[in-house]
Amino acid sequence: MPKPNLMRYRSRTSDPDADVNWSIVIEMIQGMKMKRFGSILVKCFTIVGLSCLQLSVSNAQDWRVWRGPTLDGHAPTQAEANVPVEWSEQQNMKWRAAVPGKGHASPIVVGGSIFLVSHIEQDRTICLLKYNAADGRPVGRLVLHRGVVAPPYLHKKNTCASGTPSSDGKAIYIVVQVGDAIHASAVSLQGRLIWQRAVAPYRAGNGWFGYGASPLLVGNVLVIPVETDNRDGGLFAISTVDGRPLWRAPRPQETGYSSPILAEIQGQPQILISGGHRIAAYRPSDGRLLWQVEATSRTTCGTMVWKNNMVFASGGYPEPGTYGVMVSENGPKVMWQNRVKCYEQSMLVAGDYLYGFADNGIAYCWRCSDGQEMWRQRLGGPVSASPLLVGDRIYASNERGLTFVFRASPDKFELLAENVLGDSSFASPVYADGKLLLRHASSGSGTRQEFLAAVVAPENP
Repeated sequence: MPKPNLMRYRSRTSDPDADVNWSIVIEMIQGMKMKRFGSILVKCFTIVGLSCLQLSVSNAQDWRVWRGPTLDGHAPTQAEANVPVEWSEQQNMKWRAAVPGKGHASPIVVGGSIFLVSHIEQDRTICLLKYNAADGRPVGRLVLHRGVVAPPYLHKKNTCASGTPSSDGKAIYIVVQVGDAIHASAVSLQGRLIWQRAVAPYRAGNGWFGYGASPLLVGNVLVIPVETDNRDGGLFAISTVDGRPLWRAPRPQETGYSSPILAEIQGQPQILISGGHRIAAYRPSDGRLLWQVEATSRTTCGTMVWKNNMVFASGGYPEPGTYGVMVSENGPKVMWQNRVKCYEQSMLVAGDYLYGFADNGIAYCWRCSDGQEMWRQRLGGPVSASPLLVGDRIYASNERGLTFVFRASPDKFELLAENVLGDSSFASPVYADGKLLLRHASSGSGTRQEFLAAVVAPENP
């Protein structure tokens, strides 16, 4: 095994007035070569259609971004044959790897490698971890930030590594809070730091729980939400090439934790996000506000979903509510709403129906067009992870390590299985490389330990 490669990098710590030298530690497998990325300047950004913007997340074996290749929590078609309904530590378990530290970020998978963000509290570091997707073997660790201490206002359900990274197949993009600022980093697939920059201040205000949003990758642009109750916030777009700022879109001066998502509405690519008592859409090329409508609560955490020209959001604090909004040439209009609270977790659209796994552990099915409740079923909460659609099955985890599998059907609720791994699960399940990947934790030994598990069907050993 070669010695770790030590590099020096000039950046900022949690003290915004102090410049320090960092040691960037890379532990990589023998024989792996570094690649260089050119410093080509991006002179323009042209929207050429949603299908082109999504090319970077379309690899059938990869899961490169938050909510997956189609940005809606849907696994690709082949997943149905590869993912079992039932599993345990002894059943349908391909491998299970220990994860150092703590984090709620979901894994992403790029070219046969799994990347995971974690806050290693005893070392006061935030690291990017790399695993071999075939066997779960750890193959790399890159220290992104040192001297990281959780802020005093960090919610007990949050971590310093809750945002899922994004990848365009060439680099990994990570966004975290360090001290009183939001920082973005770009790392090559081989573990080399390409660039790193502070994006925006992030100072505690009313009702802050700590940062937790995931960045949105749109072509060569990384869109980062910074939802604050002061003038420091907004939607920030930076170049994936060198991290330089491209545009900033104003947002309501309210605390929020939702991640933006890219959708095609009315034939036009739009960035959707909820929060600040409204649902809004922005133009990806320059951040211009396309439309907004009064809906949802002050604070939301989930990522919006859509069906044709209907968009859906749920929250939150202080008042709960789930909303269906129709977007037309005449603008947006709230078509229906209810008092169900899907706060931290996102929802799912399957066919003509919307599915939610509420904070209180009740699963719902609504008709997209008018919000008609088709069924509800108490399963058990609390809930933070977002559900995954595999074929006609929904995989939904609660915070206690229990993953429910039920049918995505409006006709009736049909529970297919209940599966337990550990006693804590906040990260969302994902599918890639023929496997269902679950980040979870266990405190059975008296000490909390996180794991990454790969679940496969018996015929897919």
